[in-house]
Amino acid sequence: MGRLREGWAEYHWRWRIDASEEPRAFPHPSWQGEDLKNKTILVWSEQGVGDEVMFASMIPDLLDAGAQVVLESYSRMIPLYQRSFPGVTCVAKGTPASTEAYNGAIVDFHLPFGDLGGWLRNDFESFPNRRSYLVADQARRDILRGRYQDGNGNEDFLIGIAWHSMNESFGDQKSLALHELKPLADVPGVKLVDLQYGDTAGERTAFLSDHGHSIIHDDDIDQMQDLDAFAAQVAALDLVVTISNTTAHFAGALGIPAWVMLNTAPLTCWMLDRDDSPWYPSVKLFRQTRPGDW
Repeated sequence: MGRLREGWAEYHWRWRIDASEEPRAFPHPSWQGEDLKNKTILVWSEQGVGDEVMFASMIPDLLDAGAQVVLESYSRMIPLYQRSFPGVTCVAKGTPASTEAYNGAIVDFHLPFGDLGGWLRNDFESFPNRRSYLVADQARRDILRGRYQDGNGNEDFLIGIAWHSMNESFGDQKSLALHELKPLADVPGVKLVDLQYGDTAGERTAFLSDHGHSIIHDDDIDQMQDLDAFAAQVAALDLVVTISNTTAHFAGALGIPAWVMLNTAPLTCWMLDRDDSPWYPSVKLFRQTRPGDW
């Protein structure tokens, strides 16, 4: 509903309703909005990759405030964060909470990723005019884009697609069938690139058989294991068309144009009754008017 200050104040309930994750204990005090100039703050990972990518948009705010930042995250995110946030100390999640783990930095405060918004995004005016904040490997991006073109000098319009969520609670509501994306493949000059995690071979084979269109699938990219490679793949595209999932967050964070298809009760980050996202200027939102009708 856009009532950000109220929403963040209640966001601590996530620790009560999600039994899979608990607040972690650190020997440092929790940051409560104190001046961060010349202070070191440890920001630590929680929730899923997509959520974390969205919250990482606030790391530049901490740096602008004069803080030294220690970022603890999934190991598969570390290379991307190191390139995107020079000067930030990146450590893999699970490292013991000790000063030795942070290259000798004396940590003044800590905070989970999801609590940053309560201090830095309490109104829409606090969202910066920043088109992107993650930086893909440019050389790898160029190699992938060249691979996906046909090699005869023609520049195809590359659209990355993702259509399925395996979320146990509401994945079915967010997902659609691959064949429903056929209108994209029918556009002259378009090539579709598979950004869907998991084994999509059967669906892609059926799509080719039924509709006469092949979908590029890159066996060298495994987003479940190498998110830096996945970022380069997303950056190589002209447009991303996806449901609400990690792909949507990566496209937005990289500043790649993305059309995100939302079911009637979307995740809170997409809000209601708007076709844009304050988190991601490059994202356009398309909303269902009836459940299940894409």
